[in-house]
Amino acid sequence: MEILLQKEFIFHPEDDRTNRIVPFETTRAYDHLEFVCEYSPKTISDPELVSREVQKGIEKSGWSGRKLFPTDMDECKVLMNFVTFSLDYEGEYVGCAHRHDPEQVIVISEHGSSRGFFARPAAKGKWRIVLNVQAAIPEHELTYHLTVIGCDKPAYTYRPFEMHCHTLHSDGRFTVHDLAHAVKDYGYAGFALTDHNTESGQVELTPKLAAETVPAIRGIEWTTFFGHMLVLGCKHYVDWRFALPEDIDTYTAQIREAGGIAGIAHPFNIGAPMCAGCRWDFQVKNWEEITYIEIWSQEDPMVRTKNIMAIEWWTKLLNEGHHIACTAGRDWHFYDSEPVILTATYLGLPDGKVTEENALDALRAGRTYVTLGPTMEIEVRQAGKAYGLGETLPAGECEVCVDVGETERREHWERWGIKVREIGLTGPSGTQKFPYRGELFRGRATGDRWLRVELYGDKNGQYGQLLAVSSPVYFA
Repeated sequence: MEILLQKEFIFHPEDDRTNRIVPFETTRAYDHLEFVCEYSPKTISDPELVSREVQKGIEKSGWSGRKLFPTDMDECKVLMNFVTFSLDYEGEYVGCAHRHDPEQVIVISEHGSSRGFFARPAAKGKWRIVLNVQAAIPEHELTYHLTVIGCDKPAYTYRPFEMHCHTLHSDGRFTVHDLAHAVKDYGYAGFALTDHNTESGQVELTPKLAAETVPAIRGIEWTTFFGHMLVLGCKHYVDWRFALPEDIDTYTAQIREAGGIAGIAHPFNIGAPMCAGCRWDFQVKNWEEITYIEIWSQEDPMVRTKNIMAIEWWTKLLNEGHHIACTAGRDWHFYDSEPVILTATYLGLPDGKVTEENALDALRAGRTYVTLGPTMEIEVRQAGKAYGLGETLPAGECEVCVDVGETERREHWERWGIKVREIGLTGPSGTQKFPYRGELFRGRATGDRWLRVELYGDKNGQYGQLLAVSSPVYFA
């Protein structure tokens, strides 16, 4: 990101119904431009001033002597400043933000601009901003802040994965071939093959199958007496059978030495006698060897107590200073007999290229988020620098930018009435929620240890439901 223009304007009452022209030039092309517009005050409610100005307006409008209805006066209780933003490029009109919100972010991109603007490249050339002062309240100054930011394409593109699958090589009903095709049919870009305690199915993950469907991450679900662990990417077999609660660190170190990573699966499943070993009872001391926690298990995860407990536990570990990513996994064993609410784990991959190694690197780096459908592009900005998920920045004030998408894989989740209404910024002190208005979100936060992004909204006719959760950024 690059700040191209940063200005403050003071408008006085005499600037009412005038235009302020702000030219600027881009010396190179960008992925998109962001125009951050903020002004204050928006409203003035001083009764004497309002009454005086309303009376002037009535006289100018020829309403003097007319009977005024209560509904007429309801519109005249406060005075509002109103400044709109319009834009040209090389003499061609691009569009206008005629909206009353005094804080707006306008995005211009060939892939899709903010509402009110045509999609067009953020190209090199001459641009012109016109600030239209529709109303400036008498007897008051109006302060307007304008920032123009040139943004390059993110280094990482997030792609959807199913991270927990079983086949006939353990207790699933899929063949490896059928699983790979099912994954593709559900719109995933990749999947993890995690049969219970066996790698035998991996020989069926051929280049031909990957070309027909999607790439796979080679893994195994350690199914022990004391918990289940998803072990991915090992170059050689690591024996799981004799792991005890007090010595799990020895085994996770062996996994790392074998080039693999370890993630905790469904840590709060009910254990014995319902499912012996399904609950996590290992006593981890070296959390650096645990790459991620499966905070969402099975379909429609937030109607399950075990997943609420998993998020609470993950949050506690983050508060203790551990760096741990999140994933979702269906624990997928067979074809669905009827439609279900799916989850997806999005992994941040270089240029979106799906390979096993890129996926493993994304997990190691904490470039992950989980969702019931809507996608997120997240960037945290501080002192002119941009940070992504999993990265560490200095403690202090920061700005969080979230671009929500509601089109990818939509056919797999729209039937559930899923709609984003709020964006949550969650850290050690709790969650702060902001309304989502359908455009690029920018919110300020104070960095303390960690910060993650969450989406809330409608699902199945219920409101305020958790729809997506990101892995954190961290603060030094």
